[in-house]
Amino acid sequence: MKLTCTQENLNRAINIVGKIINKNTTLPILDNILLKTKKGRLELSTTNLELGVNCWIGGKVEEDGEITVPTKLFSNFISGLPNGNVEMKLRGDVLNIKCGEYKTNIKGMDAKEYPLAPKIETKPIFQIKSSEFKKALLQVIPSISTSESRMEITGVLMDLSELIKNKIVLVTTDSYRLAEKTLYLEKDKIDQEAFKLLENINQVIIPKNTVQELVRDLGDENEMLEITISENQIFFSFNSASVISRLIEGKYPNYKQIIPSKFKTEVVVEVDKIINAIKVASLFTDASNNSIEIQLLSESKILAINAETSEVGSNNAKIPAEITGENLSVVYNYKYLLDGFNGVFDNQALLKVNGEGAPTILTSQNDKSFVYVIMSIRA
Repeated sequence: MKLTCTQENLNRAINIVGKIINKNTTLPILDNILLKTKKGRLELSTTNLELGVNCWIGGKVEEDGEITVPTKLFSNFISGLPNGNVEMKLRGDVLNIKCGEYKTNIKGMDAKEYPLAPKIETKPIFQIKSSEFKKALLQVIPSISTSESRMEITGVLMDLSELIKNKIVLVTTDSYRLAEKTLYLEKDKIDQEAFKLLENINQVIIPKNTVQELVRDLGDENEMLEITISENQIFFSFNSASVISRLIEGKYPNYKQIIPSKFKTEVVVEVDKIINAIKVASLFTDASNNSIEIQLLSESKILAINAETSEVGSNNAKIPAEITGENLSVVYNYKYLLDGFNGVFDNQALLKVNGEGAPTILTSQNDKSFVYVIMSIRA
C-alpha cells in the first residue's frame, strides 16, 4: 500500500467509522480500523459484528494494499496533524505515515484476520434526502425503550406497508410514550420491483445503536440516502459512506390502538415558551417521579405549569394559549413532555388532552406528520 490523501478527508472518514468501536477482549482486531485501497480510493471500515460502517475517500494511490491499525491511536494521531497531505506506506505489518514534519510508524494486524462485512446483493428500495431522514430519526429516538425484556421495542419500527402510496412510517415506544413520524417519498425515488422482492416484509425494526450512528453520520445537506433491506439486514448508503446493520427480530406491538381519536380539550401553545416553562418547573420536581402539573383554563386562555417539593419549594408559570374544551388538570413526567415538544419543529404545538390517567397527543399545529403520545400520571 502506498497512497497520499488530505488530512481533512482522512480525519473526517475516521470520525465516521470510528464511533462504533468499543474495547473488545475476545476479538482484539475489532478494536482496529481496516484500511484498504480499491479502485483508486482508500476504504476505511469498522464493525462490532452487529453494525458495520464504511467510508471512502479519494487520493493518489500508487500501490494497493490493506492493513488494520488500532482505531484510538490512529484517530488521535491523524486528528493532531496539520492540514496538508498525508503520505502512507505499508511495509510488512507496519504503516509508515508522514505529514509535513510529522513521521510515525504504527504496527498493524493482518487484514485477512478482520471479519468480512456482510453484503446485501439486492437493489435499494427507496431514496430519501439524508437531512429529512435524520430529522425524522431525531424526533423518534427519545421514545425508544431500553428494556431488554422486550427487544422488539428497543429499536425504530420502519413500517413499509404503505410504500405503494409513497410513504413510510417510523415508530418508537417505551410504553410510557410513543412517537410516530410519517415520511412522504417522491414516486420516482421508489423501486417497486426491488420492494416486491422482499415478498411479505412490510416492516422492519432497526436497532437503536444503528439509528444513533446514522444521526451522527448523516449530513444536513440534501444528499440522497439509499436504503436497501434484506430478510435480516438493512443497508444505508450516503455520500461516500455506508452503514450495514442487523435487524431486530420479533413483531412490533399494534400501537395504533392506544392513540385516542376523541378529546376533551385542545390547546395551541408556542413551543419556545412552554419548553422554557417546563425547564424552570423541572428545578422543583421530585427526582422519584419528575412530575409537573399542567392546568388548562379555557375561559382565561391560560396554560399553567406547577411544580412543588417539600425540599426545594414551589414554582408556578402561566402561558397564554388558545384553549377550547373543558378545564383540566393533568400531571406528566416533565422529561417526557420536553422530548415531545423538542420534536415539534414548528413555532406552535397542538395538545389534545383527555385528562388524568389518559393518553395525550402532541403534534405540530401546522405539520401532522409527527405525532407524540404521552401517558399522563394519576395524581
